[in-house]
Amino acid sequence: MLASTESGESVTVTGRTTIRDVAAAAGVSPTTVSHALNGKGRLDPRTRARIQRTAERLGYQANRLARGLRSGRYGVQALWLPIEADPASTDALALDYYMRLASATATAFFARGDVVMLIPPMTSADGLLSVPIDGAIVVEPHDSDARLAALRQLEIATVTIERNPIDPDDPWCVASDTAFEIETLLDHLSDGGAERIALFTPEARGAWSTEERDVYRAWSARHGRVPVTRPVSMRTAFETARHAVRGVLRSASPPDAIVLGAERFVPGAMRAIADADLAVPGDLLVAAAVDGNHARSSTPPLTAVDLQPEQQAAAAAELLWSRLDGDAPRGQWVVPGVLRVRQSSRRSGTLVAP
Repeated sequence: MLASTESGESVTVTGRTTIRDVAAAAGVSPTTVSHALNGKGRLDPRTRARIQRTAERLGYQANRLARGLRSGRYGVQALWLPIEADPASTDALALDYYMRLASATATAFFARGDVVMLIPPMTSADGLLSVPIDGAIVVEPHDSDARLAALRQLEIATVTIERNPIDPDDPWCVASDTAFEIETLLDHLSDGGAERIALFTPEARGAWSTEERDVYRAWSARHGRVPVTRPVSMRTAFETARHAVRGVLRSASPPDAIVLGAERFVPGAMRAIADADLAVPGDLLVAAAVDGNHARSSTPPLTAVDLQPEQQAAAAAELLWSRLDGDAPRGQWVVPGVLRVRQSSRRSGTLVAP
């Protein structure tokens, strides 16, 4: 295309407008254009304004990578979900909690004009070398997390959603109020008449699943209950949950309520309950520690804890920007979940909400 200079002369611009095109149209050097657009150098204010007008007229957009190399900030932030090495082998990308979290993270970053990048599975820092990011939000870190190790090696600012079990007091963290959430759920089931509550917990190494088990055991001890916990694989959640629930229901002292520690466990657990010809909530109260589509669309719909991923994402974005700006840490940001009471824990004549 043809672009005119300040004096009215024509300059040919082909393809995407470059800094050299702006320099030619403005009648200055590319270095002067760079200084004018990045607020650097000692330029006459009128010259700076003229160059900025020229760049705007030509539709010039700064290359993020080049800008990052100059300023140390790319305007690109990463979201790193707990996706396994083979993405096709996990349903993490389809789970309601993670999709709500990803959407809210994008919304928060977009509001500041930042790009958000979803990081694929990788096991070392080498894979990150070509990725121009300022900082990262790591979701559900575990005790030997390659994601944290890679980010630490490259000195990339990091915030976690849920605590790092290796450093549970790390202030750059958005955490669930697990004690409040699990105790509220257990109290609700107990108030509904449950006396034997079993917990099916993830075979995970993250702090959240460990806290879930610890809170359940402490609550059981305070209330004189015998704790019944069973681990469930996150990789084969349907079959493992089905097998674990079936085994507990066939035991000598079966539970009258169960808590499913992850959204993925719901389909397999409900199949086991149906196979046992038990009615929910008439014969068995059922609840989930994480709300999602599986809980809401179950028959009947399951009572569950909404971890409020939208609030978690907004808080994590604020913490990351604060860390990138060099602010002193202010302590962990705790987002309490909300108990969504549904038909699966409602028995006629009982208390149905905490």
